[in-house]
Amino acid sequence: MRAEVSDFLDHNLPAWWNLSSNTLTAGKEHYRFCRTFGPALAERGYLTPHWPKAYGGRDAGSWELFALTEILFARGEPRGQQYMGVNWVGPAIMRYGTNAQKDYFLNGIANGLLQFCQGFSEPDAGSDLAALSTRAIRDDDQYVINGQKTWTSYALTADYCFLLVRTDPQSTGRAGLSILLMPMDVAGLSIRPIPNVIGVAGGEHGFCELFFDDVRVPDSSLLGTENDGWKVALDALAFERIGLPRYARGLRLLNALYDNADTVSDDMASTVGQAMAACLAARSLNYRVVDARAKSVPPGPEGNVARLATVWAEQDAADALLDFSPDAFRMDSVADEAVRASLPAGHAAGSIEVNLGLIAHRLLALPKVR
Repeated sequence: MRAEVSDFLDHNLPAWWNLSSNTLTAGKEHYRFCRTFGPALAERGYLTPHWPKAYGGRDAGSWELFALTEILFARGEPRGQQYMGVNWVGPAIMRYGTNAQKDYFLNGIANGLLQFCQGFSEPDAGSDLAALSTRAIRDDDQYVINGQKTWTSYALTADYCFLLVRTDPQSTGRAGLSILLMPMDVAGLSIRPIPNVIGVAGGEHGFCELFFDDVRVPDSSLLGTENDGWKVALDALAFERIGLPRYARGLRLLNALYDNADTVSDDMASTVGQAMAACLAARSLNYRVVDARAKSVPPGPEGNVARLATVWAEQDAADALLDFSPDAFRMDSVADEAVRASLPAGHAAGSIEVNLGLIAHRLLALPKVR
C-alpha cells in the first residue's frame, strides 16, 4: 500500500511540488491544488479508507490509515485541510450526529468536497479551553452566537467551522458547552487574518480571528446533546493529537539533508542522528496509540505522550536543518520552512504545558501543586 500511494503521488503531484512543500507555510497555489486534489484522493480511496462503507470508506484498519497519513504528511500533506474532516470531524459526526448530519457532512468529506476549520481557542481560553465565553443562546429554532475565537487555522477557506460554544449562559467550566457545525458564509461573522512569523503567503492557511455579532444558525447545527459538548470536543482532540505524524516529514528531510551533503562532519552526524532518533521514538509512541485504537481501547494519556514526542521530534529535525543546510538562511528554503512549520506545533491540540500536566495527572498520578 505504501508503494502504491507513493507511486500515485510521484505521478500526480505537480512539478512545483517539492521537498519543502508544507501545508502550514504554503500559499495560494498550494491551497488551490489541495482543494482540487482532495476529490482525486477520494476517487482512489486514499481519503477516508478507515471509514465504514456506509459512509464512503472501505473499513480499513487503523494501521492502514496511519501508514497512509505518514506517507501523505511526509510528502507535504497534499490533502491540505482535508485531514481535519477525515481524522476527527468526520468520526465525531459519526458518533454524535443526526442522520441528516451524517448524510450531508460525511458524504461531503468522503468525496473531498467539504473542508472544516476548528473554532476552539479564544483570547482568554486557549490552554484553559473550558474558560471559553463565546455564547450561543437558543432563540426558538435557532442559536444566536456572540463572541470571539482566535488562532483559527484555515478560517478563510473552510466551508464549515467545528465550533465550541457556551449554550448555558449560567454555566462555568466544562458544563454548559455545545458543538455547532456552523457554515462559514453566515451573516454577522467577520474573519480577520493574524499576521504571524510563519509568513503564510496570501493568508489562506494562516491563523485568523473570528468575530460573532448575532450570528444565527439553525438548531439543526447542534452536534450531539446541548450542554454536553465537552465530551464531543475531547473526542475530537484525542483523535487530533495523533492526526499528523510530523516526525514522518522530519525523517524525510533529515535523510535528504544527510544524503545530499558534500561532507559529513562528526558534529553533523551526531546532530542529525539524534534528531532521527527522536523521530523514530515519536513514531514508536504514536504506533502504541494506533495499536490501542485498532483494539478499540478508549483514548488515554498515551496520546499526550505521543503528541509531546512528535512535537519535540519535529523541532529537533528543524534545528538540525537550520544548523547544517547550506541554504538555511535563505527565505523559503527547506530549513526555513521547517523551522516556521515547527513553531505552532507546540500549541496545536493543546500546548506542551497542558500535555505535560495531563501526563502528570492521568498517567503518573502526581498530586496537584496548590
